[in-house]
Amino acid sequence: MRPRARHAAAVAALAAALVTAAPSPALALPPDAPKTGMVCTPGTVVGSTHTFNLVARTGYIDTPDGNSVFMWSYANADAPDNGAFQSPGPVLCATQGQTVVVNLTNTLPEASGLVFPGQDGAVTATGGTPGLLTTEAAPTSGTVSYSFVAGSPGTYLYESGSDVAKQVEMGLFGALIVRPSLGAGFAYGASTAFDPGREYLLLLNEIDPDLHHAVETAGTYDLNAQRDRYFAINGREFPDTVQDNGTALLPRQPYGSLVRIRPNTSPSTLPALVRMINVGLLNHPFHPHGNHTTQIAQDGRPVVATEHFGETIGSGQTEDFLLRWDDADGWSPTNAFPVTPPNYRNVFFKDGNTYYSGSPYLGYSGTLPTGTVSQNVCGEWYFPWHSHALNEFTNFDQGFGGMGTLLRVDPSGGCTAYPTSTSIVGGTLKTGTVTALGVDDTSYYQVNPRTTTRPTATTAGATTITVASAAGFPTTGTYAVRIDNEVLLVTGGQGTTTWTVARGQLGTSAATHLSGATITALADDWYGGFTSVPAGSQNLKVTYKGADCATTTGTTCATLTTNVPQQTVKICDWTVGGAAGCATATSAGWVTLPAPPAQPQGVGSADVSSTWTVPNPATAYIGTGANTGQIRVLVHSQRFTAPSPTPFSTWGNLLKITYDAP
Repeated sequence: MRPRARHAAAVAALAAALVTAAPSPALALPPDAPKTGMVCTPGTVVGSTHTFNLVARTGYIDTPDGNSVFMWSYANADAPDNGAFQSPGPVLCATQGQTVVVNLTNTLPEASGLVFPGQDGAVTATGGTPGLLTTEAAPTSGTVSYSFVAGSPGTYLYESGSDVAKQVEMGLFGALIVRPSLGAGFAYGASTAFDPGREYLLLLNEIDPDLHHAVETAGTYDLNAQRDRYFAINGREFPDTVQDNGTALLPRQPYGSLVRIRPNTSPSTLPALVRMINVGLLNHPFHPHGNHTTQIAQDGRPVVATEHFGETIGSGQTEDFLLRWDDADGWSPTNAFPVTPPNYRNVFFKDGNTYYSGSPYLGYSGTLPTGTVSQNVCGEWYFPWHSHALNEFTNFDQGFGGMGTLLRVDPSGGCTAYPTSTSIVGGTLKTGTVTALGVDDTSYYQVNPRTTTRPTATTAGATTITVASAAGFPTTGTYAVRIDNEVLLVTGGQGTTTWTVARGQLGTSAATHLSGATITALADDWYGGFTSVPAGSQNLKVTYKGADCATTTGTTCATLTTNVPQQTVKICDWTVGGAAGCATATSAGWVTLPAPPAQPQGVGSADVSSTWTVPNPATAYIGTGANTGQIRVLVHSQRFTAPSPTPFSTWGNLLKITYDAP
């Protein structure tokens, strides 16, 4: 903790220039910034020097109760932000041993300078004029450049060192992160390894809107009468704190504070890192529900790791915690709670809105009362994290709000979905329903190849034949069919009832066939349709498990171990013609899922289970407009190889997708 001079004994005259034009919204985030987690401002790196350009300026923030508050803050002067107002200031991240240069331009109506508490070496300044605590940039257009070597790794802050009681309260602060030379996956030493994809920042401060109004209007204010009405995390108050980074709803407040983790199961065995900074005047007793945290550092210095169920973070302090969530009991519908959970009819949801999925089990959804709106995506769990000084868990004295956020525990492996519909685009249904694809069991969704008949007899030398119907057969491309003991290749007339064929193919001989002879395709195609996948979901994976059986009749899967069908699993790219682009088996919108495993795969009568990872971004594979939230996965099986392939039946056991919801 460091000393604070936040209260003055006398009435202070607080003057500020009026804003003459509304500031443009801050872009503030790099193009690839995650929707949750800490986001570093890039700056510029040349050799071992990391440079950041900041501008001190005025602007407004929005609060959840509909108010706006006049603020001062630091903005990123570099493109694409170009000095657009944001609150709090940019997150500055450097690596141990780098020389950090911070160039400050001051557009405020009074002198202002920066301090960097906790750094090992001296901070040198170029330009500006000496102030009480730091070198200051002159009002309206003054500049000063600060330089120091990033020494000890850790979580720090930077803030105004000028008229601290006023300027820090007005919003002149931000986070400074020094990463160890050991690597970005460590907070400090080797014992502090964490998942770099789960690094979170919770920067706490409080706001007295009367003081801010006095600064805005050049009025006077008694600092001894300060009464804070808003209590923020990363510049927002709950429930705005759980909105995404960069949400358009809060264009000047770019940083959310939702903490997201998964159960500690392979391959996600590293903990999350939670960096906390209290830049405010007050101490805050911050309490995370749902699990204990492990404190590993304070004020940028490692401490003996200790478990915490809550922590009072003092004014000016920083603290670092590792967080993991162990699904110790693995409760599920098949491993039920020893007591019966309350029926949904006996549960009340305030304002008809809830984060509850309707099921007490992680990764599952259940029934909610009619009219209740759920913010739940796929059965994840939510726990409140908030100040236990309950007056701080409010927005202008109205709860709940203020200094609060949520811990979101996602199901292991991400959200899971199963098809809600099926469509056979090349074949016929033998037996089964879409529900058979939702469980890995002995129930199958069974598809036979399409059949048609010859209206007339066939001679051994005929290369043009007619069929009773071409429905369900491919409309493009060469494909194989079988009549009696002969395999023919359809090379022309696809989609019509008159086909050009090559006779006696794939190890068979041309022969005569009677009128009414059955023609059977040696391939089948069907797809599963998924719904309600949120836009912006990423890390999409497709799993399919199934078999191909030697006959098209019978209630058991006939053994097929040689010359097995070749299976290809595809996904619909909605940007290629929308729904029409994936309407038939040969439509242009179907994209083969990339290796591993490589496709096609040989699949016989023993179930084969495979999982494919869809490259990010997954945007093209999630429907929009009339197809919003839909994903389609096609299973194509064909037996086009010698010797003498015969018709088969495709049996689907399990089809599912997993994804990380936004």
